[in-house]
Amino acid sequence: MNREIFTLDLILPDKKLYKGPATQIIVPAEEGEMGILVDHMPIIVKLSPGKVRVSVNKEAEKIFEIKGGYLEMINNHCVILAND
Repeated sequence: MNREIFTLDLILPDKKLYKGPATQIIVPAEEGEMGILVDHMPIIVKLSPGKVRVSVNKEAEKIFEIKGGYLEMINNHCVILAND
């Protein structure tokens, strides 16, 4: 596996918005925008309403609108549980 890629699951209460690879994500943390890259330290963050931007290598960004939620990053696996 490419060492710059981690896995991301972006989940709403009733469906998965995204499941796949990411090289970077930018999320609306309560303290302001926050970037996540491969090998990020384990973290749990409360998210505010806003946009989650997902990049995979040099491909176009995928942008998802959320109404808040939580992000957990551990062992290069990121899970975002977003509010509907």
